[in-house]
Amino acid sequence: MLDVFLTDIQKQVQFRDYPSDQPVKFLINLKKIFPSTADLLLPVLPEDNNLENVTWESTSKDFETFKKLIEAWGIIELRLNALTTYKDKEFTNQVLKLAQAKRKHIATNQKQLSLVDLDYVFIHEVHTLIDAELSEIGEKFYLPTLREIWKDEVKQEVLVVKF
Repeated sequence: MLDVFLTDIQKQVQFRDYPSDQPVKFLINLKKIFPSTADLLLPVLPEDNNLENVTWESTSKDFETFKKLIEAWGIIELRLNALTTYKDKEFTNQVLKLAQAKRKHIATNQKQLSLVDLDYVFIHEVHTLIDAELSEIGEKFYLPTLREIWKDEVKQEVLVVKF
């Protein structure tokens, strides 16, 4: 469970919707996937420095974005598992590497983009690559759903990854 203090509304909330019983470890791993996590959810160390008692600070908007990133990763994992069944583990690893490379390339060429924008680009690219493979077996495209979920979070050119 994550105890999160929402600084803009001065409210404490608890967040349990993540696949781990070790919140600090989970968030460290999530930051490797989505670097914006470090800006969206800030740790507040207790006086005794015991990581088991870390609390977190965020704004309501940033916390909602954080929850969308967790949801996005859950969907990616489900789709990658399906793709692994259809192809193999090495192929799905390559999908992630290609998406990371695209995010890095766009980050280099589009310096004005925020970390959240770049995390969205990564999510978009993963789903683009998965859609291309799974469409061969008649699977529905996910990109329209992804864009609907994120339309209020990122600018239009980021939403469709057209720069």
